[in-house]
Amino acid sequence: MQKNGVDIMTINAKDFHTRRRAFIITDDVGILFAQKNSDISHERMLSDIGLSSMEIPMALATSPRGYFMNDELCIYQGYKTTPGTRWELDQEGKEIVRKYTTDLRAIFKLNDESVVYTGVVVGKIGEEWKKINKTTIKELENQNTFTYPEHTR
Repeated sequence: MQKNGVDIMTINAKDFHTRRRAFIITDDVGILFAQKNSDISHERMLSDIGLSSMEIPMALATSPRGYFMNDELCIYQGYKTTPGTRWELDQEGKEIVRKYTTDLRAIFKLNDESVVYTGVVVGKIGEEWKKINKTTIKELENQNTFTYPEHTR
């Protein structure tokens, strides 16, 4: 769909990516944050710190990443962009995130009841994807095992 000769999906994607504050957590580096109001992709963030085009897909598949927007944190892992694919934190990803919850709390001013989603369902490129696995930052910090009640999916 176009408006004034410009693809509406592109406008919406750029708006979404500008409104959210992207981050990626690598266990050996820590948290990399996009600047506020930046539409930079996670892929570009990794490229900017020196990962090669061969290394980036593995980093995207295994490193927790996500964004903060509208007072909600969304964190996931995944690379395959087939619509319907679920990108969810695995046990190792959860353990990595847990190391940095103090930093995430401070940067984003999160409290115990702040909403966190630990997954997304891949949708169409350019559209906001469905967030899944709703929890709170406190629950995320205190989970010993990483299973989700069915009602949160």
